[in-house]
Amino acid sequence: MKKILAILIIITMAALALAACGGNDDTGIRTLADLDTPGIRIGVQTATTGHIFADENFPDAYVDAFPLFADAVMALRAGSIDAVIIDAIPGAQFAYANYGYLVLLPETLTAEYYGIALQHGSRLTAMFDDAINQLRADGTFQAIYDYWILELEDATRYVSPPGTAHPNGTLLMATSAGFPPFELWEGDRIVGFDPCLAQAIGDILGYEIEILDMEFGAIIPAVQTGAVDFGMAGMTVRDDRREFVDFSQGYFYSGQHVLVRVP
Repeated sequence: MKKILAILIIITMAALALAACGGNDDTGIRTLADLDTPGIRIGVQTATTGHIFADENFPDAYVDAFPLFADAVMALRAGSIDAVIIDAIPGAQFAYANYGYLVLLPETLTAEYYGIALQHGSRLTAMFDDAINQLRADGTFQAIYDYWILELEDATRYVSPPGTAHPNGTLLMATSAGFPPFELWEGDRIVGFDPCLAQAIGDILGYEIEILDMEFGAIIPAVQTGAVDFGMAGMTVRDDRREFVDFSQGYFYSGQHVLVRVP
């Protein structure tokens, strides 16, 4: 069975259980409306769209910001917070990894696109857009999606085509590698959907890609100041972020969901 299908089945079963169960550790969170309970404790990753959404929409909640989503998920499972606002695909993976303990609510808080952050006026923005369009047209984008997001059994990980040259040097990519399956550590290197897509873009444009791991909130300042060439970390395209950086075209559709404990 495809893993993504297994994840969806597990989430559906657990969501049904939420409607019927109660328990000693029951926070009462069954739907998004339950997050309006005064004093509820919501975990987020610092500076993410979920962090911004929680601050703007749940003024009576205690919003705890963590460096990584994994830290927030650990706190949720331990009972020190009541919910985590998280992106759909990573949230589903954390729910899958914590089956029987955590569940992702099916309701969606937001609809959004991820984009690649670049300096204002960078010539790379149009180049990246052209490369993404080419990767969509030739099937490479879908192949990367099939491997990292759908995890199809016959999918293969992207590797640079034979004879690929990188005469234009190296581009520095900033990311925050705690956001599976978009970016995560595998041994001593960062892998995932975003690094693979970045490598494919670099192969088209003739650049090597070097990846720097940092806190999510540091990515836009790093791009803005030129410390890195671009930022790619499942980053939602937002007008407030456009004040500091430009974005490529949206390359992945997503949304914010809520992760809670199974009662």
